[in-house]
Amino acid sequence: MTLADDPVRRDASFPPDPASAGAARRLLLGALQAADRVRWAESGSLALSEVVTNVIVHARTAFDVVIDVHPDQLRVEVRDADPALPQQARYDEQATTGRGMALIAAVTDECGVHSLGALGKAVWFTVGDHEVGSDLSADELLDAWDLDGDWESLDQPTAGERTVTLLALPGALWLAARQHHDALLRELLLYCAEHDDVVVDLALAGHARGHIGPAVVAAIEDQRLAAGPGGPWAPYGGGTSALPWLPAGLTITLGMPADAGLAHAALQDALDAAEGLAVAGRLLVRPGLPEIVAVRDWACEQVVAQLAGVPPSPWPGTAQERFETAVRTTPDDDEPWDDTAIRDSERGVVAADDANRIVAISRSLAHLLGWEVEDLLGRRVVTIIPRPLREAHVAGFSRHQTTGEAHILGVPLVVPVLLADGRELPCHLLVERAPRGSRRSFYLAWIEPAEPT
Repeated sequence: MTLADDPVRRDASFPPDPASAGAARRLLLGALQAADRVRWAESGSLALSEVVTNVIVHARTAFDVVIDVHPDQLRVEVRDADPALPQQARYDEQATTGRGMALIAAVTDECGVHSLGALGKAVWFTVGDHEVGSDLSADELLDAWDLDGDWESLDQPTAGERTVTLLALPGALWLAARQHHDALLRELLLYCAEHDDVVVDLALAGHARGHIGPAVVAAIEDQRLAAGPGGPWAPYGGGTSALPWLPAGLTITLGMPADAGLAHAALQDALDAAEGLAVAGRLLVRPGLPEIVAVRDWACEQVVAQLAGVPPSPWPGTAQERFETAVRTTPDDDEPWDDTAIRDSERGVVAADDANRIVAISRSLAHLLGWEVEDLLGRRVVTIIPRPLREAHVAGFSRHQTTGEAHILGVPLVVPVLLADGRELPCHLLVERAPRGSRRSFYLAWIEPAEPT
């Protein structure tokens, strides 16, 4: 019997548990060994691991793996019961999550997703002897996916839905929060696979992730298209900028299942547990900035409250004094260091850590802003940022911490800086990143008045 006469097939069903990734890889290796095509094992195992991990983290359903080994190629299909289209996240190279789809495209000949309607979806890929993905950018790899099926029909309201309205939702801040929360949930899943000290319903929490996200992304895209090429950059009221376009506040009305409040309560519990582990230094991801945690809590609480009959309440914004001092820290946040050079600098410079706290500032800059050095140390950077711009700052900094995106590092800008008496002073700004110890970074912001004072 030859492979051409009888191609090798293996198939099995798996639960949505972390151990299933290894079991699926062993199934694949067995099929390749039986077909004498072990040379495809490295690419096939990597792609299969990514697909299975996505099912475990995002779909949270049982899944089937079907493996067919032909003489000229390996074909693998993974079917799960979640009908939602996989999100093609475009995160930067330092992201701890969001690169799976590009990675699959990079190591396979072809890949795609086809809809199974209300029954779910099937993700597939092929591997052969061709060189793949070597000359493609990350965006080109994402665009290489074959997305087959009537995905839009899955978003239509169904019987028994209730209406939830999110008033003045901060688009940029919410997107940054979602990226951070995705990283938290991914690490929490891995943590729970090895520890039993955290009890949360990750499966129920996973259902909540798809309730708000697609509608927010669609609303932001509509707003971006309406703004036209290049802007405007919302906080500065238009004009060109080195910074990315940011959406204004959104009001979104969603149809949700009547029991979606349970899922959002479970999501909030899971994220609270993950934040606690991050604060304790037990996860790789950093704790969320206070505004990031606040916008997540607000969105979850709005869903729970409105489904219980409470009228909607708008996002209260980040222009609140509590955000100037409230900081979640990890055990190594208080690592001592010598700030003498910064304190004594004749130039205006402020140093902030990766918890967004001011850890050093030159006397010249503190006095320019109307503060004493000691009064600013330990406060958050938003203390010297005008309140209308704080959400943009927090969103950008959080996205940088979570995904590696860095739109302003090394880019000279002119921005308003908030003085202690409430006035704003236009200043030249240049932000640089510098290493601090083995695990930490801090940021130097060089600030000089744009006009003589």
